Amino acid sequence: MAEHFTLSDFAYAHRGLWSTFGATENSLAACLAAANAGLGIEFDVRPSAEGMPMIFHDAILDRMTDQSGLFEYYSAKELETIELKGGGTIFSLETLLENWPGETPLLCDIKIDGKTDPAEFAQTVGELLTAYSGPAAAMCFYRKAVAALPSTLMRGQLINAQIRIGEDSFKAWLANIDTDIADYIACHTTDAERARVRADKLDIPLVVWTVKDVETSQRLKPIVDAQIFEGFDPTIVKPG
Repeated sequence: MAEHFTLSDFAYAHRGLWSTFGATENSLAACLAAANAGLGIEFDVRPSAEGMPMIFHDAILDRMTDQSGLFEYYSAKELETIELKGGGTIFSLETLLENWPGETPLLCDIKIDGKTDPAEFAQTVGELLTAYSGPAAAMCFYRKAVAALPSTLMRGQLINAQIRIGEDSFKAWLANIDTDIADYIACHTTDAERARVRADKLDIPLVVWTVKDVETSQRLKPIVDAQIFEGFDPTIVKPG
């Protein structure tokens, strides 16, 4: 069974420890590079045509591969043959779990769009994570997906940024978070102060995404419990 862990004990490499001139985002190499650096990772899963959780962020293939079209139209077998720009191929959540050393945590961001059923896909992801024996958690923007995750798994409620969804939607999103389904909150860097107030009221941790520079990291350290980061020296953001 997936282990619970203390979020504040780690920093989390956004889509693995990748760089423009190094490993590609959400590649197995980037994920394992983070593990080797003593970091947790945040990574994205979305379903193949038959519903298998695969590691990939975008709804379409165009940005990260030389293929085009909707990700959800391809089978897992087809996806695993598609090369990522910069190296590596698309791979499954099962492959990540088989290769992850298990000493640092996994934060799984469940992507819901297109034809994906939030509850059904969350249950599939949850089953794989609960069968894993290391520290792991899952999170999603969709409350229905978070609620469908096993209660034995650490579950996070992602909040979309106020600058994207508007003030009224943001306030409603914050107000709807409750500890019946959420063990932590994950918010955008621009909303950390307001999300902190809600997290304190619920007495749950706050994780922030995505920290992209040292100044932002230093500013947020007193406010948040953990940071999902990219693009700068990980020793700056690591706790301790």
